[in-house]
Amino acid sequence: AGMILSISSMSSSLLQPLFGYISDSLKRRFFIFAGLLFSSFFISLTGIAPNIWLLGFAIVLGNLGIGFYHPQATALVSHYSGHDINKTMGIFTACGTAGYAFGPVISSLLVENFGIKSTVFAVFPGLFILLLIYRFLPKINTQSINKEKKYFKNIFSMIVKNKVLLILSMISVIKALIVISYSVFMPFIWKKLGYPVSYGGFALASFSLFGGFASILGGRLTDTIGSRKVFLISLLPVTPFALIMLDFINKSPSVSFGAFALIGFFTMFSVAVNIVIAQKVAPENKGMISGIIGGFSWGLVGLTLTPLGFLAEKFGITNVLAVIAFVPLFGALLVNYLPDEKISG
Repeated sequence: AGMILSISSMSSSLLQPLFGYISDSLKRRFFIFAGLLFSSFFISLTGIAPNIWLLGFAIVLGNLGIGFYHPQATALVSHYSGHDINKTMGIFTACGTAGYAFGPVISSLLVENFGIKSTVFAVFPGLFILLLIYRFLPKINTQSINKEKKYFKNIFSMIVKNKVLLILSMISVIKALIVISYSVFMPFIWKKLGYPVSYGGFALASFSLFGGFASILGGRLTDTIGSRKVFLISLLPVTPFALIMLDFINKSPSVSFGAFALIGFFTMFSVAVNIVIAQKVAPENKGMISGIIGGFSWGLVGLTLTPLGFLAEKFGITNVLAVIAFVPLFGALLVNYLPDEKISG
């Protein structure tokens, strides 16, 4: 299971910059269609996989579809947003977060009522959306595109050397660390304390849904208060709420649960503006930029779960999460080196 999750992380996240680079070069809708087809079809097959090898094969190809889809989809959201780019990007990321929250709920309802093989029915919404996108997404006009050949390593080098893009990537890594570590390790604490499984499922769903709402709100507020304040609102409250959550987990589960949901809210508050600023810095490489900010950084943190698990066994899960709670403060310091923009249009 651990091996499958690691490979899935690589296929869905770590390879996104490469897929984004290819989509920037081709300027075609191919990755949108391939991404939806792969993720809808192969993830839906997991319930009927007869052995671990075919299960892993389906999961990897399904996550590969996720890696196909996101860089080009995020770039096209920016392309078609016009003057409402912050609001639109906020809605786009919020919908993804909502899907992440409701996915386990829908799949568990299918399995509970119709058996494990009923996961195949999950393919139909994906195919329906695929048909809608094929019908309504305009073909990209390639005649107005700069045909100059740019190599992957040169673009990646430019991104690393650009101060703003490097800081935005580091902030994305910090956010990914908070989301992944808390959503993965908190269920172990709840289980140890004897909380019902439904409690953990509801808490994780609330974490994602609060984050989705925050993504919309942060996108809208950027045009009013500026990007720096949105970043600070997203980073500074995480530390106190994380410590409150850990401190009250025995004293008052309801307070701890509320703090956990607010961690999701504040962590996702600046996701949209992070992507938008990065795309404005490198407008010709929006797909690759989106792959780094929205994919690679999260996959990178996903690979740290094994060493984090080792530290959690040695020093305790609560202690490790308490240390991680202070990492966003470093991100808040980095915000001072970002441009303070009200980036409408």
